Amino acid sequence: MDQRISVTTLVVEDVAATRRFFEEGLGWQVNSAPGPDVVFFQITGGVFALYGRAALAEEIGRPVTETPTGAITLAWNGRSEDEVDKSFLAALSAGARPVKEPQKAFWGGYSSYVEIPGGHLLEIAYNPFWSIDPQGSVLLPPAQ
Repeated sequence: MDQRISVTTLVVEDVAATRRFFEEGLGWQVNSAPGPDVVFFQITGGVFALYGRAALAEEIGRPVTETPTGAITLAWNGRSEDEVDKSFLAALSAGARPVKEPQKAFWGGYSSYVEIPGGHLLEIAYNPFWSIDPQGSVLLPPAQ
């Protein structure tokens, strides 16, 4: 198996509200929405999806946890601290709730967190040890 993840899916109660956050609030473009319970966004290196909790439970044949935070976070990396500040404010304007204001991080970068509609955590950060190519892919340094 290739070392990659093709699709990252957030399970949410209200797909329409979370879609509005990304589409109208942050300006992301929906690539496919085959029904009211699923939305797909093309992102650099893969696909980001929103899926309704009840629809996923029906698909897999078992309940899906109702606690969206704590087990996983998403991260968006910017190219500078200024870009983090602007993106944090854009996320708040789009309906996210602040969790941690942008600030210097213990690991040497600059980081913030918001809770997006649906309850998931989104880190908005700048990591000076990673680079971002022109297409937006994060490039990790070689292992030492």
